[in-house]
Amino acid sequence: MINAAVTYADADKDLVDAFEALPRESKSGDYWSEDALKALKGRIKSFYIAAQGSRCCYCDRHQGTENHRAWDVEHIVDRAKYAWFLFTPRNLAAACPDCNLAKSETEVLKTRGRKTYPSSSADFKIVHPHFDQFNDHIFHYRHVYIPKTPKGSFTIYTCKLLRFAEKYIDWQNSAADTRFEAEVNAAFDSELPMAVAAVNSIANQLSQPD
Repeated sequence: MINAAVTYADADKDLVDAFEALPRESKSGDYWSEDALKALKGRIKSFYIAAQGSRCCYCDRHQGTENHRAWDVEHIVDRAKYAWFLFTPRNLAAACPDCNLAKSETEVLKTRGRKTYPSSSADFKIVHPHFDQFNDHIFHYRHVYIPKTPKGSFTIYTCKLLRFAEKYIDWQNSAADTRFEAEVNAAFDSELPMAVAAVNSIANQLSQPD
């Protein structure tokens, strides 16, 4: 869980305040791409990389670098659909590009179209880095991710966290293929005896969420 949220000061605050002053219908997520925000976005990224201990907010893997090219600023609630949350500190985090791309514009709010930012974990379908402890929802051992809760299952599915096990065993098909279980078992036999049950649990649970 992220224990701090970015704060804005000086020139950054001026840019944020100018956007917040716009009528809601005039706000666009495209504003994030404006050249004027380059330095601000860099500071946001640096803040969350440090606050997260260089771990992606979705896969929880340590990136091993603070180089900005290895990170994306993540809008947990999609900025294209909810532009009014563009600079909401609790809507921001640092994600690896693969998780960010996989999640894309997926709806993560349980109640769509909210005008005010939710204040608790219960309002989100995804494991929220500001409200949730990752390990409360997902068991993670090396390349295997096991959902503990529906929210954990949604996050594994949405961010395609099975990709790590698929890559590790060089699996060419879908992880839902029943042969995937046997391959993972063979790969992890000496390290993780529960691998078969883990992957079977994931395959059974990770159907398309509502």
